[in-house]
Amino acid sequence: MSRLPFADLPNAWLLVALVIQVLAYPFLEDSPGGYGVVAAFDLVILGLALRASRAGGYETGLGSVLAAPAMALVVMLAIGARGPGLYTANLVAQALFHTFVVVCLLRYMLRDDVMTRDELFAAAGLYVMMAFVFAYLYALIEFWRPGAFVINAANRPHPVARWWDLLYFSFTCLTSTGFGEITPVNDHARSLVMIQQIVGVLYFALVVSRLVTLQTARTAGERDRGA
Repeated sequence: MSRLPFADLPNAWLLVALVIQVLAYPFLEDSPGGYGVVAAFDLVILGLALRASRAGGYETGLGSVLAAPAMALVVMLAIGARGPGLYTANLVAQALFHTFVVVCLLRYMLRDDVMTRDELFAAAGLYVMMAFVFAYLYALIEFWRPGAFVINAANRPHPVARWWDLLYFSFTCLTSTGFGEITPVNDHARSLVMIQQIVGVLYFALVVSRLVTLQTARTAGERDRGA
């Protein structure tokens, strides 16, 4: 029986799913039944993230415990359940689960002296997942403090930042490309922005340093074998 392509690269599947979600969301956001499709895709990503996290031992149980409420809340919101408490719980559950996956992927990426193909995909997927983590936290701040993020009126006529706006903003902070048309004006929002900027710079330095170290060690090993 033939195996699926990239069956041994779960982080490749996760990265592809995240990219597809980013590309598809603008088409689904305002379409009939679009939220249901987004919710279904969220469930797929949660499942892929749990598999890609490479959790073992007690971490497997912890991952399942964190994934269960995240999945349940996505389903409840998709079928029409509403309420500030439910929405807040969903943001918190998503942020906690995505943080768990980020930590597991970071440990997986750093656990040995060999950078495999799946670890490279894990490095990229981890970077994207970090943007999602902060987006959920930004959405939590915006929900309880409307107007915490101000959007230029020429880009968005209504004052309240949506989830998609905050995910876009999260990527601009993580990549240090600047704020553009979205600006944090609440002190809590600014504090979180500073933390994300620090995390983004440190992560980039960590990955570059690891790749250089591994390549140096590989070159030295090849030189020793050729001597």
